[in-house]
Amino acid sequence: MTHLRRLPVAIVGRRNIVGDVIEVLVARPPDFVFAAGQHVQIEVDKLHQRDQRGTSRVFSLSSSPHDTDVLSFAFRRSESGFKQTLERLSIGSRVRISGPYGHVTLTDESRRPRILLAHGVGITPYISMARFAAESMLSVPLTVLYSVVSRAHAAYLSELQVCANANPSMTLQLRTGALSSSDLSQARREWPDAVWYLSGPPTRVHHLSLALRDIGVPDDDVVSEEFIGY
Repeated sequence: MTHLRRLPVAIVGRRNIVGDVIEVLVARPPDFVFAAGQHVQIEVDKLHQRDQRGTSRVFSLSSSPHDTDVLSFAFRRSESGFKQTLERLSIGSRVRISGPYGHVTLTDESRRPRILLAHGVGITPYISMARFAAESMLSVPLTVLYSVVSRAHAAYLSELQVCANANPSMTLQLRTGALSSSDLSQARREWPDAVWYLSGPPTRVHHLSLALRDIGVPDDDVVSEEFIGY
């Protein structure tokens, strides 16, 4: 897969997904290739607000690889000077994009069932996978276990439901609160040969990895990536 570095791209849209979750859309370079589930680094020239972490952040792409016009990524509003800058930049402003990166991916070559464990805004790489799977009509079974504080806080919920309705191989299970051992055990019974996908803050990835080990999921069947802050 080709890795492109520091490509200038224009912001072409911005929308509120749910609550304080914002999605930003940028023009997709014609030769930018990525797999569903990958992430990129976004960099701005100048911050509107100070940010000790600097002028760049890593975000998972929420758009499908089939979308040739735009790339999208989402984040939760915060006091971050970087995020506030992204919100204030006018349509047409340019940022730089680097990547793609990451190995938690879904492709046409995926064969074994996938179980995707998501929480809150951490659903972003999995909405990319859900969109890609529905558009490609992938036959690989895809189970999304999505935990949220409340249904009102579930980012991309309606789009996930549309993808599940369009794709007979996809199942969406929404949970309020943390995923329980019972939730994980039930999914394992249904798909004992599945590959489990984890991504998010290191603490959450670590806890879920231990929980999967406790119910007998081999470490080799768990694919994870950690993100420190967003």
